[in-house]
Amino acid sequence: MAKINKNIIFLGIVSLLTDISSEMIFPILPVFLDHFLKATKFEIGIIEGTAQLVASFLKVFSGHLSDRVGKKKPIIVAGYLLSTVSKPFLYFAAGWKDVLLLRVIERTGKGIRTAPRDALISAYTTQEKSGRAFGIHRGMDTLGAVLGSLSAFVIILFLGETESSFRLIFLISFFPAFLAVIVLLFFVKEKPFHSVKKRSFRLKDLPVSYYWFLFFQGIFMLFSMNYAFMILKSSNVGVSLGYIPVVYILFNVVYAVFSYPFGLWADRFGKVETLTAVYLIFSITAFVFTLDTPVAGWIGFVLYGIFMAGYEVITRALISDIVSPQLKGTAYGMFHTLSGITVFLSVVIAGFLWDRFGADVPFYLSSAGSLIISMIIYIKLKDKL
Repeated sequence: MAKINKNIIFLGIVSLLTDISSEMIFPILPVFLDHFLKATKFEIGIIEGTAQLVASFLKVFSGHLSDRVGKKKPIIVAGYLLSTVSKPFLYFAAGWKDVLLLRVIERTGKGIRTAPRDALISAYTTQEKSGRAFGIHRGMDTLGAVLGSLSAFVIILFLGETESSFRLIFLISFFPAFLAVIVLLFFVKEKPFHSVKKRSFRLKDLPVSYYWFLFFQGIFMLFSMNYAFMILKSSNVGVSLGYIPVVYILFNVVYAVFSYPFGLWADRFGKVETLTAVYLIFSITAFVFTLDTPVAGWIGFVLYGIFMAGYEVITRALISDIVSPQLKGTAYGMFHTLSGITVFLSVVIAGFLWDRFGADVPFYLSSAGSLIISMIIYIKLKDKL
């Protein structure tokens, strides 16, 4: 394996610890809302969509701010710290609106940190190794998700499938997140670079190929299915409540295992070609969730893990390749903001379709839409990126 800068490794450790915290919460939160707070699927969609939307609007501003001031680490620290302090307050949530507020605060922290962090990772790698660098980071991030989901499962296994067990998990999640902030403060170094503060940002400063990439990403994300609905669908087809974290562990193990290989494949065979294959995998994933058997829940999350590994690595590597170093924070911010807007629309529509027409309809639509867009992306982007 090619040598990877130590700052990328330390950022990976930060993400690992943060994901231990986050993934103690995320796989059980939809179930907590559904079973204990009696939220509807539409309300769960509102929570997930609004949290992602609010956070994503901040990503473009934080990314551009980091380009203008010439420093990324202070913004990254602020984002991780905000997410950390919000998580244990879920222990006191009395209704779905409380969860909505706390999810917005937690995702705001993610919105602040994500674009500058991706830009900092990009600053410590080269175009020839960008896939591997982001693959390493996503792999460590997802290893944390495995450990977090496993921790939630063990707590539920010993304490039972009770509301108090779920609330205790929310409380415990604070500690690994706090440790992540400590590692970030003392071990990750700033990367000096020339800022763009001499003049205002103009849309034409970014290459045309970047906007083609954004356009097709936005269309695909409209058809994508949020993990929360996959968790609920797994429960719907018969996966036991106590084993939902185990299904999520399986997803994250697959995610972690495939992250680095996808980086290698993208660098070797072409990023657009590999991304097309990833979208085809998602189309199959959504269809599998329509099969009315518990096995479908398990297989679906395996496929979803493969998809997420490829998607997270390749999209970040593509931006790293086509955007100049001075504008990468802005570019990542615009990408994440667009993703948040489209995810918001996607989950709200999916929740409405589920409540109105049944659980399978949003998955059928997602499968068909992603299949079509994968073909279009290959034809239209192959010669543009």
